[in-house]
Amino acid sequence: MILLPLIALFGCEPQENKYEDAANRIEEALQQKYGEEFVVEKIGGGFGTVNTNTIKSMASPKSDPSIKFQVEITKDLEKVYDKYLNEIVAQSNVKPIEKMARKFWSDAKVTITNDTVWTYPTHVDRNMTYEEFLKLYPSNTQLVSVFVNSENYMNEMNEMDEDSELLRYQQFAKVLVESGNLKTRFNVKYLSLDAYSRYDELRRRSAEMTYEYKKEEDERSLMNFVVINGTYISENGKLEDSEVDFKETFEYWKRKRLEYLEKKGTM
Repeated sequence: MILLPLIALFGCEPQENKYEDAANRIEEALQQKYGEEFVVEKIGGGFGTVNTNTIKSMASPKSDPSIKFQVEITKDLEKVYDKYLNEIVAQSNVKPIEKMARKFWSDAKVTITNDTVWTYPTHVDRNMTYEEFLKLYPSNTQLVSVFVNSENYMNEMNEMDEDSELLRYQQFAKVLVESGNLKTRFNVKYLSLDAYSRYDELRRRSAEMTYEYKKEEDERSLMNFVVINGTYISENGKLEDSEVDFKETFEYWKRKRLEYLEKKGTM
């Protein structure tokens, strides 16, 4: 009885062959759409499917394997839906936003992704701005991570000047709004000295830096994040969080700052 759904969906063809056929079809469709080569890195199996009609996968362009994006293909292999445009628009916005961030955090390194939720973009314009993208796909939220060296924003007791940081958040949000970066959630991620020193090395492997640092914390018990704080800018340019919210978040991370201080004392 348990095997009946698989037989109904895939016929007599082994499931792994079906995934291989789907991966080949995805790579072919993406190349036709964007004019470059791609590699499907994960598909089906433990990675799962969104519903009974599609197979879910992750792909990356051969030109930059560090960039990953979602792809779905119908099980008849006829239709392919992808979020590569999300990443094209995100990557084109990294340098401009990083330049803005460095006005307030001189050591800032920025990663960006766009989350259109259940919507798969259909356009292929590589020169599309974020404002144009948001107009076409209003469900989107731009996710901006600003990575900085925590040592530059804490004193010898690992205390932060919270009021100064709060002012930086407000000023950064203002320039984001002025430059058309609405519906944007940004977080400033204060890294340990060791984590910050390894940023460029990790970034060459993956654009998903928060995931990579978190994975290290989980698997190797490293202390990478010392503090994380930020806010959401609405479509009207308003901040979601109040000053009290920022202060509460700083308080939440206080224990982690003390742990980091103790760890430095034993090094």
